[in-house]
Amino acid sequence: MLPLRRLYPLVAGTGMLVASITMAVGRIGVPLDVLDRTIGRQAVLERGGATEFALVLLALSSLGLVAGMRAVRAPIAGWPERLVLVWSAALAGAAVLPAPVADVLVAAALVSLAGAAALMVRTFGDDERWKPAARPMEWLALGAGCALAVLTYVALPGHQVMIGLVEWSLLGIEVAVLVLAAVQLTRVAWTSTAPAVPAVASMASAVPAVASTATPPSAAEAPVTRSPIPAPRMPSRVPARVPVLGAGAPMPLPMAMAMMSAADNGAGGPGRPGGVFTRP
Repeated sequence: MLPLRRLYPLVAGTGMLVASITMAVGRIGVPLDVLDRTIGRQAVLERGGATEFALVLLALSSLGLVAGMRAVRAPIAGWPERLVLVWSAALAGAAVLPAPVADVLVAAALVSLAGAAALMVRTFGDDERWKPAARPMEWLALGAGCALAVLTYVALPGHQVMIGLVEWSLLGIEVAVLVLAAVQLTRVAWTSTAPAVPAVASMASAVPAVASTATPPSAAEAPVTRSPIPAPRMPSRVPARVPVLGAGAPMPLPMAMAMMSAADNGAGGPGRPGGVFTRP
């Protein structure tokens, strides 16, 4: 199942595409006096027709677009988001309310989205993820502003001549604004979710490769093994018998030590060679 932040742009884009096709098809074969009628009046005359369906679908698609942009933390917080919500609510109201109120709501929707497009130019330019859409949004905002100025002239001193043409043209530009935002939302939602490989994992994977390429130390670099400390040297000769002075008489300690030293040096004592003294 697709996550919501990937599903939102698909739903919003599909709704905008269907609404655009519906509006284009609904204009085929209509009399030319439709160009002198506002969008609100046309929706009232076509209750249950293409205009009403397109307005409702655009309102719902815009709500899905705002939800998707919130999910990816797009830079629309504040007035851009509020103006898009006003656009959605005004279009939905214009599709179901009578003509005088519908005209006012359509005008409010067109002004709101034109202002939102102008604000999104700056916010998109300050965000690296949305910067590719900043320049096209700037051109669309400029076109919406020019069409809004023409609509103001036609509605007030122009006696509403060709006001339907101007409103439909401005509506088409603002739908392009929403489509551009939906396309960029699709790019961000489908490319920013790939998990990044952590540095620890990459280092861990590199350890076996380093270990496999390591070479054994050469003979010159091999550690020197020292022999253990030699045991103390024992005397070469030990007297066979302990010399005694007489039967049962012990020898004094200094004399015994002197005789043992002489026996170790190989000096022969009186009486027998080898330094062994016995009493005859």
